[in-house]
Amino acid sequence: MTTMRRQNIDKFYELLDEVIKKFPKRTLDTISRNNLPEKGVYFFFEPNEVRENSNSDRVVRIGTHAAIAKSNATLYDRLYNHKGSKDLTGNHRGSVFRKLIGYSLLYKDNLNFPHWGDKSKKSDRLVKSSEKSLEISVSKYLYTLPFTVLEVPGPSAKDNDRAFIEENTIALLSNYDRQPIDKHSANWLGLHSNEQKIIGSGLWNSDYVDRKQIDSNYFDIFEKHLTKMKNWC
Repeated sequence: MTTMRRQNIDKFYELLDEVIKKFPKRTLDTISRNNLPEKGVYFFFEPNEVRENSNSDRVVRIGTHAAIAKSNATLYDRLYNHKGSKDLTGNHRGSVFRKLIGYSLLYKDNLNFPHWGDKSKKSDRLVKSSEKSLEISVSKYLYTLPFTVLEVPGPSAKDNDRAFIEENTIALLSNYDRQPIDKHSANWLGLHSNEQKIIGSGLWNSDYVDRKQIDSNYFDIFEKHLTKMKNWC
């Protein structure tokens, strides 16, 4: 089982290298509507997080958008939620990615932000103002993480190809409750998370990390979209 999973992970990274040729890595502080596909699946990397026996970067976060019926969200909308505002403050209540990184920074440095992640405080100006410094730290951290995008068009739906690729990629790469492959480094920020699924998976994802198998047509669907993808260089 481990041998097959390792082979599948190697195949995924080979395909991702082809994705990068069409959408070279960039960071959130450089995004605009003009340099992004309208729809797609994104893959974040992290400095000093590398694959086993390789100098290549490992993926630390997989995500998408418009994976529910009638959603009008674009890829830019989702990435902008992660990116935050021009003043770097951002809104972690609108981005799970920001929230997770914030928690790790909070616990790593023993900071006092008692309402971090509390959605009931989303309109509380005093709370939001008190959280600005941590939001800025989250933005600065996020800006160090390069990402690439697989262009995946299609309607908004919970079972569309974007959702399919996201879920299966997380399931493939997650080390949660299994023998690790491409394990996180000893200094990975995620080790300070308050969620065992982040620590165990080695990913900034908590959904789907406990899934153990990928669908048999995962690579077929991935390659179908890779073949049709335009060049975003």
